Amino acid sequence: MDSIEFAILLTQHRSLGYIFQPSLIQKKEKFFSVIELLREADLNNGEYRFSKTEMHLVKIIEKYSDAKLMKKYSRNTKVTDFYAEMEPGYMDKHILPYLWKCLFDVVEILMSSEVKLFYREPKYSNIYDEDEIRVMPDYAKPVFFFEKTENLTCYKLKIFLEDKEFPLLNRSIKIIAVNPCIIYYQNTLISFEKLDAKKLKPFLTKEYLTIPRSIEDKYYSGFIRKAVRDYEVHAGGFEIVEKVMKRSAVINLEKNLRYEPCLVLRFYYDNEQFLPNSGKKIVVKYSKVNGEYQFNKTSRDSEWETTVLKKLREFGLKEKDGYYSLPGMEIIESREALYFLVNWLNENRLKLEENNIITGAGNLEKNYFTGSQFLEIKTKSAEDWFDVYCTVTFGSFSFPFIKLKHHILNDIREFELPDGEIAIIPKEWFSKYKSLLPFAKSKGEKLQFANHHYSLISSLLQPDSKSVLNRLRQLSGSIGNVKLPDELNAQLRNYQKEGFRWMFGLNKNGFGGCLADDMGLGKTLQTITLLLKVRRRGRPLKMNNPQLDLFQQLDSGPDDQPASLIVVPTSLVHNWEAEITRFAGSLKVYLHTGQLRKKNSELEEAVISYDVILTTYGTVRNDIEMLSSLNFHYLILDESQYVKNPASKTYKAVMKLKGTHRLVLTGTPIENSLSDLWAQMNFLNKGMLGNQPFFRRFFITPIEKHNDSDQQEKLRLLIRPFILRRTKEEVARDLPPLMEQVVTCEMSEKQFTTYETEKSVIRNSILADIEREGVKNSAIIILKGLSRLRQLANHPEMMEDFPGIRSGKYEEIFRMLESVVAENHKVLVFSSFVKHLELIRKGIQKEKWKYSILTGITTNRGDVIKVFQDDPDNRIFLISLKAGGVGLNLTSADYVFIIDPWWNPAAEMQAISRAHRIGQDKHVFVYRFITRNSIEEKIQQLQDRKSSLADKFINSNNPLQEITKEEILNLFK
Repeated sequence: MDSIEFAILLTQHRSLGYIFQPSLIQKKEKFFSVIELLREADLNNGEYRFSKTEMHLVKIIEKYSDAKLMKKYSRNTKVTDFYAEMEPGYMDKHILPYLWKCLFDVVEILMSSEVKLFYREPKYSNIYDEDEIRVMPDYAKPVFFFEKTENLTCYKLKIFLEDKEFPLLNRSIKIIAVNPCIIYYQNTLISFEKLDAKKLKPFLTKEYLTIPRSIEDKYYSGFIRKAVRDYEVHAGGFEIVEKVMKRSAVINLEKNLRYEPCLVLRFYYDNEQFLPNSGKKIVVKYSKVNGEYQFNKTSRDSEWETTVLKKLREFGLKEKDGYYSLPGMEIIESREALYFLVNWLNENRLKLEENNIITGAGNLEKNYFTGSQFLEIKTKSAEDWFDVYCTVTFGSFSFPFIKLKHHILNDIREFELPDGEIAIIPKEWFSKYKSLLPFAKSKGEKLQFANHHYSLISSLLQPDSKSVLNRLRQLSGSIGNVKLPDELNAQLRNYQKEGFRWMFGLNKNGFGGCLADDMGLGKTLQTITLLLKVRRRGRPLKMNNPQLDLFQQLDSGPDDQPASLIVVPTSLVHNWEAEITRFAGSLKVYLHTGQLRKKNSELEEAVISYDVILTTYGTVRNDIEMLSSLNFHYLILDESQYVKNPASKTYKAVMKLKGTHRLVLTGTPIENSLSDLWAQMNFLNKGMLGNQPFFRRFFITPIEKHNDSDQQEKLRLLIRPFILRRTKEEVARDLPPLMEQVVTCEMSEKQFTTYETEKSVIRNSILADIEREGVKNSAIIILKGLSRLRQLANHPEMMEDFPGIRSGKYEEIFRMLESVVAENHKVLVFSSFVKHLELIRKGIQKEKWKYSILTGITTNRGDVIKVFQDDPDNRIFLISLKAGGVGLNLTSADYVFIIDPWWNPAAEMQAISRAHRIGQDKHVFVYRFITRNSIEEKIQQLQDRKSSLADKFINSNNPLQEITKEEILNLFK
């Protein structure tokens, strides 16, 4: 089979005139047979594989198929009706210009491809080698020749093809397309880039044309001026002057066809303006002076225009359809996009002017200011505040920045200048200063910031603000070489020394601070060290009796420094007293607690006679009228999450207290919401975070609801200088592998009364039984009595006959569990009593914490242990001492609570080893919970003194075997 190839045929359409047709042709012996006229639908059918060029040509030609033209220009359903019913002139005005454009597109492809073109008469089915048409690879060049004489002007058109003249006169040239012009002559297809065939057609029959003098002005100002602009022209009798015009680039703020804000660039040559994508490349100005015609011709400077376009891209603009915008504008609403562009013009005004690009506001409904703008900031420091002088400049107008305060705080971008122009306040001014202004006081034309907002000031400083920078360094630094107090009876770890120096630095600068170390890292010891350091010399000597009685009076010392008030949960009063006695025996401590606490003048006397006054949150609430009338040196809140609710009576009460310095201690400054943080920071440095509605609007809502990272960072910047938090992991190098501590718990009032009554009954019962049976035969009743008192000391509800009585130990256990969970640690909770674990379990379920439990009745021990070890959200493991004594490896835990210690340390050490064993990569904290004034405390005291009685209990399998009657009764005192 002879080969089949693709070809384009030049033929005639009955209505359209000359057209191109795509086809498949097959070579025969003496001719080519046209085997198929192609349509777009044929491209994927048949065996012939079309090239990309061939497919492109088919698709272009398909555009002027009868069906496509009818669909584009008519509602007719029949082709014959489409052409027959067409109105006069419609074809020439609409359809033929569209056709000519398509024909020109085809020729442009043929000029640079190897696709064959043949001429085919409609009445013949075959084509021959001699029908092949050569497509000229370059455009023909038209040149006009004008000659003006006294009476007329004549002109002629010459065509040059490959630098040779191509004669037009008396040749059988066929015009294939009018505009742009395509002609066919002797198997050659010639195209013109921008010549209209109407200009060429007269010269097919005439050598030249004449213009009578009577219509010369019209021709010179119109036809000839355009010829000079668009073509090469040789002039005789008038002048064509190549002239350099004044050029400028102008970028205006306008709106596009979709009424969206945009920037429009125009190039000006004198008064002539051009869009960058305009096809007009030459400017021609016509003039007639004293009867002489002159044309001033200027070509657009493409190199300069390209440089301008490049600069705009470098400055961040992007172009689409002749309009300029900024990346990201398409996803923001129209008004914000407008502001975006105005600010871009403001920011880039100077750079644009340096590159001779002029900016303007265009013809928008408002006259927007597009000039340059800037801020000038100067800062001065005073003793207790910083003065900030800020001047804003918009073009020729300068005024204090404070005039923009209302706009910035209320997100109003538009600000009217004195001349009526609308300045758009930059968005970055809102992000940078909106969170600063609420913390500033307006003083005339300056802003004033309190010292505790010094972290905000750094963002306003200029490099040459040396005095203010020095002041900031003074306020922000802890005191590195401060000496520890000589009276301190403890060796501080490195991180504890850092904590003490940090607090001392806050003290020197008059700031309050929050020490938020993990539980167990010694917040109490660091605070005691600080109190020792800041105590002035000359205070009275410590007396043996720390509590004033009704008839006792102390002389005040020569120093007027009042006592420091430490407010703690009830369960921690005696822990604090014990820790101060242990580590700082020279500090005089006064307890303002309990029903028998002294009031009024006695407390006033204590404030000037003691170093530390310990009280509870409940006592502060009840005695606030009296306490608020006194001045304290330090106000210290331990477990300051107690005041996290700004609406609570406790918070309102502590805010009424007066103190020179303030400090809070907590392992969890934020438990549920950022409002917890606001309450504590407002106590420390009042107003530092603004009022509560402001804090909610500016920080809580954006951060908690929208996860706004910018606001998170601003809040961190504000509070960072006043919160010091170290986790166990961060200070691990300074910690021993195992740290043990006794937590002394205070009984509730009703619990204590019940315990004392029950203890008296048990003591009398045991005494009577010993009198009858002797000590050895009374072992059962003694052990039963001890067990009963142990349970009462733990929680009265462990016994059915004491329902509804609060337990001080239970409350302290949950206070510490709350810290462990909040700080993301894991804890093992050991008890000798399953009943005690069940009470703890109920409380944990109420808090909705994840937990595991292991007792003697647990059957799936392995599964329970695996869940605790592997689940990061499961933080509490309740274990009975007997069930958890052996065979457990629970190294994911780093806290151990022994909630009812007794006389068998070996069993307790077995429990501790569940967490503190080979493979443990964390430091383990062990807490033993002892109820004060109970049987637990007496056993502990015996162990601490290593008495012979303790040995009998600790080292004997039967602790009652060798105990005397007096020793037993002493336990029940």
